[in-house]
Amino acid sequence: MSKQATLQIRIDEHLKDSAEHLFSSLGLSVSEAVRLFIAQSINERRLPFTPHLSKSEGETSAFGKLRHYANPHLSGDERTAWIKEQGDRHLRTSLPAGSPSSCPPAIVDETVLLHYLLDDDARASAKAHRIVASGTAQAHPETIARTARLLEENYHVPRSLLGTVIELLADDVSLEDGAAVRLAARLYANNRLSFTDCLTAARNVLTGYPVETFNPALKRLVK
Repeated sequence: MSKQATLQIRIDEHLKDSAEHLFSSLGLSVSEAVRLFIAQSINERRLPFTPHLSKSEGETSAFGKLRHYANPHLSGDERTAWIKEQGDRHLRTSLPAGSPSSCPPAIVDETVLLHYLLDDDARASAKAHRIVASGTAQAHPETIARTARLLEENYHVPRSLLGTVIELLADDVSLEDGAAVRLAARLYANNRLSFTDCLTAARNVLTGYPVETFNPALKRLVK
């Protein structure tokens, strides 16, 4: 017979009461629910649910963060000074939160995200800003990957800045597989792999699933 161990955790009293009410309606005690969570996590070698990071309605942290890269006449020294300025001050800015939107979700592609980040066209960028600020914008990982590639290849945005901006973008739009996108952004800032490869590595970290690949650079990054 296996030995029994005791696990003690501290949580907010209101949260505890809410958990007890919920689990009771499911026929479980809090202790039974915790044991079930741990057992299922071990069985699947991952969290038994997909974590989602919440966003606040009306926030537009990333809007126009790359507007200097939309100007092809900006010199290298000017861009370097601008990057330093971005690093020296708090990057996050937000608009007052609006009321919850009753509009259905809208899937946005890389053209919307580019105009939103670059603030390069008066009408298109303003519309992109309105879509994001409404809280309805949803983006898929492949769209983020294409956006990152275009910003690096066509606008010459350095990866170190791209990683930061993509994480800000993750605060503004609803992301499918958002936890993986955020982690991939950090990986992307510090290596030469494609954003798609960084997504694969991020999912390896988050799920614990092994990665089979013939890409030696990716193989060095994953378990």
